[in-house]
Amino acid sequence: MTYSKTSQRTSMLDTPAYTTVSPINIKGRQGQRLMTVYRTIGCTYDKDSKGCTMCDFAAYADPRTTSEHIIKQHSQPLETLTNMEYIHYDLLTLGNFYNDKEITPELRAYMLKSLSAIPELKRVLTESRRQHLTEEKLRTAKECLRSDQTLEFALGYESVDPYIRNTILNKGTPEKHLDESLQICKQAGVDFVSYVLIKPHTLTERQGIKEAVDTAIHVLSKAEQYGVYARIAFEPVFVTKGKIIEDLWRNGEYVPPKLWSVAQVIIETAERLGVENTKGRLFVGLSDENLSEKRMTANCGTCDYTVRKVIQDFNGHQQIGELKKLDHSCKAQWKQDIGE
Repeated sequence: MTYSKTSQRTSMLDTPAYTTVSPINIKGRQGQRLMTVYRTIGCTYDKDSKGCTMCDFAAYADPRTTSEHIIKQHSQPLETLTNMEYIHYDLLTLGNFYNDKEITPELRAYMLKSLSAIPELKRVLTESRRQHLTEEKLRTAKECLRSDQTLEFALGYESVDPYIRNTILNKGTPEKHLDESLQICKQAGVDFVSYVLIKPHTLTERQGIKEAVDTAIHVLSKAEQYGVYARIAFEPVFVTKGKIIEDLWRNGEYVPPKLWSVAQVIIETAERLGVENTKGRLFVGLSDENLSEKRMTANCGTCDYTVRKVIQDFNGHQQIGELKKLDHSCKAQWKQDIGE
């Protein structure tokens, strides 16, 4: 397949939906991560808005999107990656990178091969539901990258509790999908990432902390059993428009997690692992992809910038000691709320 060069005139369909930068750590090496959310036709699982109850990526989707549009979108982060030193790239597509109806095999190869030409780039994250994943697709994708680059497959597992995962969140992800994904990653020689939500709706602050930590430990333990390198990408829940979580928020029945809780999840997970430095095993995504209208994880307002910055910096250095040092007058109320 041949793709035309990017034209001078661009439209919304030619522009990525969202881009952000944050620190990252690859197995002990610090660097910078670039994340891009590409506009696509959307996730097939979310057809008629019947998909995951916390996701609103459909707001960015457009059925008119073609491979040509996505190639034009790709030219922008590709230029950024080429001109700056990023060691990790999140290649996100509003759904399933390995669903041929959303991203064709030819387009997948084009995007990955273009990333293989960037010397500083050492790791690329891709994501999909288990239903679209095969060993052949992962092997083919990995072969598009250089031998010194790592391909990651990310699964939206979210919660170890099947009721939370498949009833509250409507993920449609049975436990066997985690096992099957790990087995396929093992066979294809690909690293694994699990998204883990912090405080899904219906959970209290304390329950949200415990659920996230339990889920992370469960995934990392199971990955070790399969002999697959895995890491956790924590996602503090934010309030998306047009979903049940927005109704709960408006009725005062749901509040996004405190930044204190996010820090506590990292600390408790590291302690369960018996380490002070997690060496790239844990990451916290603090962006809302412009979907929350600022209804996202926060503290009192006064300490938010400082606490958020320390959490973001943790993504790079991975030392939980810095998180333990965090303090502010509002932390006492948070401790009381979680029963400490």
